Amino acid sequence: MKNKHVLSVEDDEANQFLMQLLLKRIGCSVDLAANGQEAVDKVRTNKYNVIFMDLRMPVLDGFEATEIIRKDIDKTVPIVAVSAHVLKEVVDKCFAVGMNGFIAKGSDIEKIKKEISSWIEKS
Repeated sequence: MKNKHVLSVEDDEANQFLMQLLLKRIGCSVDLAANGQEAVDKVRTNKYNVIFMDLRMPVLDGFEATEIIRKDIDKTVPIVAVSAHVLKEVVDKCFAVGMNGFIAKGSDIEKIKKEISSWIEKS
């Protein structure tokens, strides 16, 4: 998983730290964005192997950011939702706007690491 460039989009600093730690631990270089608008701006200027996208954030939420990325910037980069909201309607909306996967926040750390690793390997 070396040489994989990943964007983690998350407004909560503790969650940013955790995602960055996990991603670096598996050998990725990581950029952080604190909201959907920052994510869109970063995707315009950088190439990412995978984007991990929180859903509820200020400025632009993860759904809006994904729609912009898919429509205007990159139709193929894997975007994986990262959210505590695991209701079927929320997961369905993630896929409807163009996300490729879903990771539940609050899951066991090893389960999250395994899921992240699987997306990195696919990219």
